[in-house]
Amino acid sequence: MLPSSSSRPARGYILLAVMLLLAILVLLVAVAHQRAGDEDVTATFERSDAQARVLAEAGLERTRAYLGALLEREVDLDRALDPNLDTDCAYLPALGGGTSDDFLPAFTDGEPVVAASSGKVFLRVPADNGAEGAYFVRIDDNDDDAQDDPVLWAASGNNRVGNCLEGALPGVARANPVRDRDGLVWVTVIGVHPGTSLEGNAARHTLRVLVGPGDSAGLIAGGTVLMQGGAHVCGPFGDVVATGSIEGGCLCGAGCSSGAPWNSCGLGNTCVGQSAGSQCSASLGGAGGECAANVTVEAPPRVSPWDVTLAPLGCVGTDCTPFYYLRLDETAAPAQARLYAWNYSACPFPRAGPRICGPQDCATCWALLDATRQALDIHVSDGDPGLRASVPSITLAGSPRIWRADGVPSVSSGPLGCDVGDTGIYPGQSGFGRRDMRDVTFDFMANPAAPQRARMPRGVWFVEGNVRFRNFETPVCAELLADASYGVSLIATGNIVHEAEALSFRPVSPKGFVLLAGRDLVLRGSNSRIHTCGFSAAVMAHEQVEMVGNSLVEAQLVAENASRCSSLVSGDAVRMYGSATVSVPRIPPVPLGPPARVRLFSESTH
Repeated sequence: MLPSSSSRPARGYILLAVMLLLAILVLLVAVAHQRAGDEDVTATFERSDAQARVLAEAGLERTRAYLGALLEREVDLDRALDPNLDTDCAYLPALGGGTSDDFLPAFTDGEPVVAASSGKVFLRVPADNGAEGAYFVRIDDNDDDAQDDPVLWAASGNNRVGNCLEGALPGVARANPVRDRDGLVWVTVIGVHPGTSLEGNAARHTLRVLVGPGDSAGLIAGGTVLMQGGAHVCGPFGDVVATGSIEGGCLCGAGCSSGAPWNSCGLGNTCVGQSAGSQCSASLGGAGGECAANVTVEAPPRVSPWDVTLAPLGCVGTDCTPFYYLRLDETAAPAQARLYAWNYSACPFPRAGPRICGPQDCATCWALLDATRQALDIHVSDGDPGLRASVPSITLAGSPRIWRADGVPSVSSGPLGCDVGDTGIYPGQSGFGRRDMRDVTFDFMANPAAPQRARMPRGVWFVEGNVRFRNFETPVCAELLADASYGVSLIATGNIVHEAEALSFRPVSPKGFVLLAGRDLVLRGSNSRIHTCGFSAAVMAHEQVEMVGNSLVEAQLVAENASRCSSLVSGDAVRMYGSATVSVPRIPPVPLGPPARVRLFSESTH
């Protein structure tokens, strides 16, 4: 029997449906493969992008640590821009005298490469021998040479190698790219993955960061600032930061002026008080500003007489900055005041060690100057050229008496628990540590030939014990400024007491301080004043500060309030009475917070 004609079309439709289904299945399989491939590509890119970011961040943190280590020994970041200090700036503005180490951190696991897009040199540091990508890093100066006022920057003028002066060079209309003035530099870090090339299609993550010290303030206290009576803080940079309260007083403006003319405040200065304590009650002098309590503030900077960054910079030629060490030798009979000076010929770099090194443990680095052996008196003249030689000596006979030791040859101990946790950079537990100190006070003596105009010999003075100023004045600022090379910075391991009239100082230490007390700082008497001749300068104390009467500190004031080893001042970190004044006319040289913090930050991906 023949099949019916109606069954043929059914079989054809079934075959067509099967073919169509097969086609759909093939398409679905193709789509699935495509999607899987796209997901693999996306996953690979996301991993590469994440790895590039991780590498950039690791390079940034490593570079920040590198810059922080430099600032433990250097006053600025010249060596970050010109590590070997061998670039000849005579080739500016083209900088044709640049060397291969310029702008690159001294990492031993990297190599210099040139970025084709910019023509700039970066240091390439591979990760896992390049199997996990690489980061590229470069350090550039910020536009600090636009600050042409030399009194703003205590660091300006260091590392003058050949033609490389700090700041814009005469006749050259551009900044000096291999010299830093303010401790701020730009760090550029590029992370790439996969591969180790800046070119091609690898994922790329770029971080560009301004690194340097934090902001500062005219008065920094590790505790409460108490201002009673007409006490006040003023000047264009008279801000106050305290980890305790700010109680009473006045901040800036003509409304704060009181007492003698040196206590007056200028018009138009706006100041801010920031207190981590519960109280910020200082009034404002009519120029605006604010006093805010219960805010987060940075801890005060460390104030230690043994901090190696307080020492002068190195000297390998002539006309060195004198660096003195004054102490009482109780082993002599009778006790003998002794003066040493740093021997740059034997030890060119006073900052080479972890702390300031005294004659007891660095004997070859110090030359004994008190050859006349005049018991408790020290005779020396600022006009003596032998003091500035690389091997210092006294060459002038009949030098005036400058210091007289007043005390007994013994050791004074603070109370139990006095700074017990603060011994890391101090020489020892007995005689030189925080708890124990030489029980001697050195009086700065007036010159008998000019009793009202005694001039301390230039240089950095380190005094083992207490220091007292009384019954005289130093030369006025106009006389000091007539000698462009003159400057003095004084460190005492103990208290500093100022009972004289006007003391005029110009800082010589690149740190910018003029007085630093390892214990308390006191200004008392009718008109005890510290003038800094219009320069950026700081007065610092490891413990507490007290100012009374018409006293004046014309500088940044820092009271770490780290301990209470001395009983001279007790209580608050800073106590100001009467019309005591802190006036800050220039940018404060001592910043808050870590020296290599991130100030500005930008990032991009490719």
